[in-house]
Amino acid sequence: MTRRECLRWLATAPLVAAAGCSRANRQATGPAAEPSTAGVLFRDVTRQARLSFVHSVGPRSRLLPEDMGSGLAWGDFDNDGYADLYVVNQAGAFGSGKLAGPGDRLYRNQRDGTFTDVTEEAGLEYVHFGMGAYWGDYDNDGWLDLFVTGAGGCRLYHNEGNGRFRDVTRASGVEDNLWSSGAIWVDFDRDGWLDLYVLHYVDYPAKPAQLHFPRETQYGVVVPAALNPQSFRAQPNRLLHNNRDGTFTDVTRHAGLADADGRSLTVAAADFNLDGWPDLYVGNDLSMNRFFLNERGGRFADRSTQTFTSENKGSMGLAVNDYDGDGDLDFFVSHWLSQGDSLYQNLWAETKHLNFADAAGMVGLAYISLPMVGWGCAFLDYDNDGLSDLAVVNGNTLEDPEHPELLVPQKPFLFHYDGSEFRDVTASLAPDFARPLNARGLATADFDNDGDLDLAVSTNRGPLILLRADGAEGRNWLKVSLEGTRSNRQGIGALVRVRAGGRSWLEAVGSQGSYLSQHATPLHFGLGEAARVDTVEVAWPSGRLQSVANLKARQTLHLRED
Repeated sequence: MTRRECLRWLATAPLVAAAGCSRANRQATGPAAEPSTAGVLFRDVTRQARLSFVHSVGPRSRLLPEDMGSGLAWGDFDNDGYADLYVVNQAGAFGSGKLAGPGDRLYRNQRDGTFTDVTEEAGLEYVHFGMGAYWGDYDNDGWLDLFVTGAGGCRLYHNEGNGRFRDVTRASGVEDNLWSSGAIWVDFDRDGWLDLYVLHYVDYPAKPAQLHFPRETQYGVVVPAALNPQSFRAQPNRLLHNNRDGTFTDVTRHAGLADADGRSLTVAAADFNLDGWPDLYVGNDLSMNRFFLNERGGRFADRSTQTFTSENKGSMGLAVNDYDGDGDLDFFVSHWLSQGDSLYQNLWAETKHLNFADAAGMVGLAYISLPMVGWGCAFLDYDNDGLSDLAVVNGNTLEDPEHPELLVPQKPFLFHYDGSEFRDVTASLAPDFARPLNARGLATADFDNDGDLDLAVSTNRGPLILLRADGAEGRNWLKVSLEGTRSNRQGIGALVRVRAGGRSWLEAVGSQGSYLSQHATPLHFGLGEAARVDTVEVAWPSGRLQSVANLKARQTLHLRED
């Protein structure tokens, strides 16, 4: 039985048979060869890049918000063609009332491999208990604006185009004081303007002295109630519609996207059934994940059960990609301890029915992740061989029994995909990175514009890490950036299909996910042996189809919607 036949059967049969299909697939394909990593290496260049950020201030006081953050976001805020980096911080002990800083930081890319801290001159030193950050040009003026989430509220900053930002949180109508976690910019109604979907986690008291619950034991470790998300009520999410005048209106109820029972942490937006409208998948912690199908007219329908994606685990990270190359979008979910990560293979291209089957066990991602608590994640073709590899950062939320002021660190994963299985190659490919960490955020960008994807990683109560990829830039690749005219300026929501050398690739602009983090917007395609690109096709959110043909590889293609 082939893997595809296994997955078709799993879509309509009990998932407990997955192990049997996995064995059948391995017998059919035979032992896989060791992945080749010759000439490719990730190097820790944090110090060389002049990035000296360390997350959090002061001792850990064993409260849930302290262990959940924080993330980071790549975005070219000054339009010089190089990705800049915004890093979120937690500026003191939660509930102390003494958040003295330092706050979040903005690092400008100097285009020579180094970065400069421009936070104060940009007006972006937000001193708060931060969670995530998300760049988006919500007013279509050509400059990236910034939305920041946190335990205690969120902020929206307007990019003035002169290196400075203006706080428009209250004036724009996005203000709320709930514990906001993940968020995503998405043009859900395809009117050419970016809307904002904001996730909320739990109702956590601002004064920790109010916490009086019994303690629980998990995996032999006593967990204080103050660290257990099940001790607290979930908070509803918000969908904010862009009014095209710098303000937003809450349309959550009409859209059906509150997900009031979900302790939401992460969200991805992509056109999973290829009908031209962005759908949403929400990852919830210890509550049911939700697949929301865009029914047009401003409404979404919960299709979690019908699509076989309604898992109830601790979901932290999301990554979207057509990893199997069949012409539709799949997605990966990172999970909590002893749950195993998920890889939802989309069966739309074959069945024309929107359903998914978890292929993680069959491709080597489920069992290896059982001891881990997974957070930020990303599909990336790190060696430009034309196959989507996968990076996942880990870090336990259980305390060290002998040192309860510390969390147990865990090693990250860098998986190589050979078309059949994912294999962990962290030790050989990223020796600077193959060590236990309390990692949280992960975001990808080609920060040095050399043709391969680099990684930025945030750690809880630890240093920022920048990993530069070397060795794959000499192979064939293509980067695609979009500029919308009828669509939103960034082209978020567009589907880009590349064909070269008898193969095809599909990616969605701005689908993101990860954990509290945002990847750079330009899309990166490894082309393998193909030195020329046959076609690049763009399905814009406006409905327009655009195609260019016969292109050289190893270039950045900028496409304007006209």
